[in-house]
Amino acid sequence: MISFNEWLKSNRGYSFVPLFETDADSLLVETKLKIVNQTERRLLKRSTLMEDAIIDTIESNINDPRWEGIIYVMGTGDLDNFIPLYIGKADKKGVKNELSANIKNIRKNSHMFARWGDGLAYHIGDLSHVLFKFEGYKKPSKKYERWAESLFTSYDPPILKKSVNFYICPWFEGQVGMSGLSGSLPAIEKEMIAIASYHYSDSLLNKDGV
Repeated sequence: MISFNEWLKSNRGYSFVPLFETDADSLLVETKLKIVNQTERRLLKRSTLMEDAIIDTIESNINDPRWEGIIYVMGTGDLDNFIPLYIGKADKKGVKNELSANIKNIRKNSHMFARWGDGLAYHIGDLSHVLFKFEGYKKPSKKYERWAESLFTSYDPPILKKSVNFYICPWFEGQVGMSGLSGSLPAIEKEMIAIASYHYSDSLLNKDGV
């Protein structure tokens, strides 16, 4: 079986970029303020490179009938020595609609932004909720408390333990996973999590296959 990192590099059209916008001389993550329901929220900033990678990947493939969506991996280290921390996907097709709300109008969709949006129930919003304790319709999530403990030495100011990188690639019908077998986007996500859970059990933040 091909190694996890070699397989990541073998996928056509992938991007590998910093996840967060950080201070040039440190691991301090930049933040922004956003007013939601008349309440001010402080949010971690995605890097411009990460936002561009998501937008470009979606916009360049959205009209391809074979395209099923994206896979993404958050982790540390360069791509040759990448240690995955979290694996996920964003499907092209929605539950009720042909195009998922997660990726629709992606340039303006900062709330969802292919699962990495600023809203609660999305990665950046929920992680920021843990760090900065702003008011929301729910309490900070235990899942993102694990993320915060794994990623940060300090919550406020938000200082990373290590640089955090982001891998993204488009997934197409018939594409081949690490097992050498073709699979759908949901099947490949499960395969990736299962393999990473075995090889990176001490660091992977996916629990119970999600």
